[in-house]
Amino acid sequence: MAALAVAVGGFRAPAQASPPDPGPAGGAPRTFLETAFDQARRLAVPVFVNGRGPFDFVVDTGSNVSVVATEVAETCRLPEAGAALVHGILSAEPTTLVAVSRLRVGKVISAGLRLPRASASRIGADGILGLDMLHSRRIVLDFQRQTFEISPSDVGAQLGEARNSRLAAPNQPVTVPARFQDGQLVIIDAEAVGQPVTAFLDSGSQVTVANGAVRAAALARRPELANHLIHSELMSATGQRAPAEFGVLPGLRLGGLPIEAPLVAFANLHIFDLWDLQSRPTVLIGVDTLRRFDRVAFDFGRKLITFWPLTGPALRLPG
Repeated sequence: MAALAVAVGGFRAPAQASPPDPGPAGGAPRTFLETAFDQARRLAVPVFVNGRGPFDFVVDTGSNVSVVATEVAETCRLPEAGAALVHGILSAEPTTLVAVSRLRVGKVISAGLRLPRASASRIGADGILGLDMLHSRRIVLDFQRQTFEISPSDVGAQLGEARNSRLAAPNQPVTVPARFQDGQLVIIDAEAVGQPVTAFLDSGSQVTVANGAVRAAALARRPELANHLIHSELMSATGQRAPAEFGVLPGLRLGGLPIEAPLVAFANLHIFDLWDLQSRPTVLIGVDTLRRFDRVAFDFGRKLITFWPLTGPALRLPG
């Protein structure tokens, strides 16, 4: 089986990067943006760099820093701002940083940034919109209507989203509490193969990836699954490759909502080492699984994630 091109997930910011300035639009009202789909079927939104654009940036809840494509950096004449070691899902590598005066999505602005750059052909877009832009805000990824919403965190409270995930009525939205780990939201109520798992939501990853601990638990409960594993490899947006096995993950549930027969990649990624989670059952939930829902809201301020079950036919994309 050919290698799968998988976007960078769990992208860790360099230690010396300047913290983002939320800018004058920190309390901006709700903003709705039309989105596009990149080749990996991730949501891409229009972003302005130093007033120029719009450029298509992939929304990546697994990256704690935004990334600018080299081509965009050249177009906007962004000056180099040093170099740093950054961590992707497969390895760490040195990367050049560029200085960005203003990064704007909708009415939300961050200022005074030093961001990594990478080739557009590798990241599959003009850039990556990471958690440095989404911090303390609420976003909604609407896969069916192809829209992206960004607003202050308290908008979710005004909408009355919070509810007990185990008491939600059928076909109603389910809100799940989360916690921060290494700067990212981790679902508290998640399980696979009949046991609790650590679940990171990574909208920038093309596929869902489970670590070796989940693989061992799955084969212990369902030994016959070993006969149906497909040996292949993952290829990151930076061109790195890692061996992987693709197979069905039984019993995946997010907030009590079952995900029917998800096909996942079993792999021991560098990012699991970085999080010290190789020995604990951990799943990196990619956009292939997130698309099983009508929409998903991430409230980074209140540490809540809301899932809307898919009630109509799934959106069919070319290819």
